[in-house]
Amino acid sequence: MTAQPSTNKPASTSAMILTPGDVERLLKDESPDSRVSVLDKVAKHYNGESFAGRERQIAEQIFRLLMKDAAMRVRETLAERIKDNPEIPRDIVLHMANDVDSVALPLLRDSAVFSDADLVNIVEASHDMDKLMVISQRSNVSERVSDALVGTSYPQVVSSLLSNDTAKISDRSLERILDEFQSEPGVIDAMVQRKTLPVTMVERLMSQASDMVAKQLKARYKLTDEQINKDTANSREDIMLRMLQHDISDEEVVELVAQMAAEDRLSPSLVMTALCRGQLMFFTAAMAHFSHIPVANARVLLNDKGEHGFAGLYRKSGLPDSMFTAIRMVLAMVREMQGDDAIPGSLLYANRLVEHLLRHAGEVEVEYLPYFIALIRQNIHRH
Repeated sequence: MTAQPSTNKPASTSAMILTPGDVERLLKDESPDSRVSVLDKVAKHYNGESFAGRERQIAEQIFRLLMKDAAMRVRETLAERIKDNPEIPRDIVLHMANDVDSVALPLLRDSAVFSDADLVNIVEASHDMDKLMVISQRSNVSERVSDALVGTSYPQVVSSLLSNDTAKISDRSLERILDEFQSEPGVIDAMVQRKTLPVTMVERLMSQASDMVAKQLKARYKLTDEQINKDTANSREDIMLRMLQHDISDEEVVELVAQMAAEDRLSPSLVMTALCRGQLMFFTAAMAHFSHIPVANARVLLNDKGEHGFAGLYRKSGLPDSMFTAIRMVLAMVREMQGDDAIPGSLLYANRLVEHLLRHAGEVEVEYLPYFIALIRQNIHRH
């Protein structure tokens, strides 16, 4: 019995391959219609991976011929057909990126063929605002490309980049933006709205907030008019501690502590207030700074279940000896409440922390414990 051919066998693609004569006739045709028609067929099969070997090479040669076509409609069609294919030869997309906007922009917006180096070169060489804006809105813009875009010093481009939540922007570039564009409302507004803004940048914004920025930060972090007053040092500290209640990494907290220390704003009273709000990472980083040791070392000492770890760290920190027992007790209760459903800084958290302290102290009078209980109740973020 003769075997029947499989009905699942891919259809032959030979009809889609053009001879050099076919290509020549197409290029001499005065109307672009025939070239667009052939381009649609070739691109469809090329993108569908129907071509292999020699067929693929011929298809790519057709693209190279048509990317130089005199008819803009042909070049525009080519750009639309290849912009989503990451396997298009790099020389083709680079050539077309230098074409008119209607040809270049679809590729600059969507093509994954461009390397970071390619995009940086285009940014640095281009004065075309539309091209720069499109690059700023690409998916997952790298820090290297972001640095180049910020380097253009165009407020529109920087605002567009900041509004792209998938773009990675280095702290160096964010610092430059704050330094160079603080008088540009559009840029500052885009920075305020950025979802992934590091806490150190938010803290800087707080310190130099205009009325417009203050209003937006007030809404975002649920702050009162009194708390947002940028002329009051205590309210700046309060705002910063409230920001710590948001989902930020340990690395960001360490950076914030270093920044505050460099600005001579890391006071013992602030560190004690942070501890009373349950901000254990901030307390750890601050104690490391006061003691001039790595944060990792301070973490180990604070986690020591014996009597020596915290005692040694506290002595080296230079905090008042008279407060040692009270601070050690508050720290122990804050650690005990880790994993509690009460939000640090909230009224519920404060009440539970005070209950823990009073129960733990019992009938023993602990020097400065009433002070810390008052501090806990005073620094409440009411939800």
